[in-house]
Amino acid sequence: MIQSVYLVNEGGETIASVPIGDFQIDEALFGGFLSAIQMYSKKISGKNVSELSLENYRIIISKTDRVFLVTIHDLNDKNAAALNTKISELCKGTLGEIVTDETIKMIREAAGEAQSAMKRANEWASKMLWGCRQCN
Repeated sequence: MIQSVYLVNEGGETIASVPIGDFQIDEALFGGFLSAIQMYSKKISGKNVSELSLENYRIIISKTDRVFLVTIHDLNDKNAAALNTKISELCKGTLGEIVTDETIKMIREAAGEAQSAMKRANEWASKMLWGCRQCN
């Protein structure tokens, strides 16, 4: 399950925070932390960090438009990366340095839509697998 969604610019400033679940963190510190991790990773490997684990949470990071889209998930969320990608696709072309109430609403709706789609897909797959087990 998605706990929160953050938009962080390349300078490490958190420009939007969309709490959905229980995850809470100081937005300014989080943006700085993410920026420091990304700068270190770029210097060492030439690549951005795309995933982190922090206690009971899984952090998925993608670059979309001119900002980092960060989704916070439960640690055992098997669909975390796919949910981040889905939200990124749903918001493509609209995430920039200026965030409005409409942008926040869109992110919240995209997160809900992505989670709902994943839940339906998992339910369908479970039914199909259960049906195949019944056939044997």
